[in-house]
Amino acid sequence: MQYTPKPSIVESTGRVHRAARAANIPCSLHLIPFPPMTIVVFCPHCGSKLNAKEELIGQTRSCPKCREAVLIQPAAPEPAVPEPAPPTDEGVSPMSTENMLGTIEGTRPVRLAFSHRYFILNPDRLIAFWESGKGWQLNVGNGFAPAKKNAAAIPDQGTFLLVELLIGDTPQGIGPTGMRFFRIIKRGALTALYRDESEILKMIEAPGTMTKAQKAVLLSHFQRSFMQTYFDGAPAIFRFLTDDDITSHAV
Repeated sequence: MQYTPKPSIVESTGRVHRAARAANIPCSLHLIPFPPMTIVVFCPHCGSKLNAKEELIGQTRSCPKCREAVLIQPAAPEPAVPEPAPPTDEGVSPMSTENMLGTIEGTRPVRLAFSHRYFILNPDRLIAFWESGKGWQLNVGNGFAPAKKNAAAIPDQGTFLLVELLIGDTPQGIGPTGMRFFRIIKRGALTALYRDESEILKMIEAPGTMTKAQKAVLLSHFQRSFMQTYFDGAPAIFRFLTDDDITSHAV
């Protein structure tokens, strides 16, 4: 069997055109030239991004913008940039998702304990506090008022810290025994303050720590609200609030 090579696309196209002309039939088949390959070149003088024909690689041409000589060569591929770590708020220690969730599930309060006190702060202000019998009291600018009656004054967004002041037996009697800190950052989270009193606890997203400004705000509130001897049984709390170098998720 004799091998007969197949006609090239050029030869085949020519035959089609000739046959079409002989039969007086319009033919719309045309050869479509491929566009020349181009590469991206960056001018080392002005930084302009230029396109050049691949056939010019190794040659020198003038930059159309700054007129300086540019060697035509493919731009080096950009190095892979690792994804940035999730941003952390000031005063909050970065944690992996797995560790964060494990810590929260093991320590997140389920209900507001009637014997404890709770406080919510933004970066530099006491937003609200809770104590049994009073419910959530909201900072309305000139004092504190029930959150349920002042829903419009509740901040809609921001980064907040929930502080749980643990109350129990101390050598001096019933008093503070420790504190725990939790971060709340979900948009609209504080609207829970005028619904079920414990619903805010569901908005906790991570352990938190206190900034210098938050320590000063809470200490000032304690000094106005409690007797001077109230924290005598818990010197670690007073030391924590007055020492800017101490950071922790709990005291």
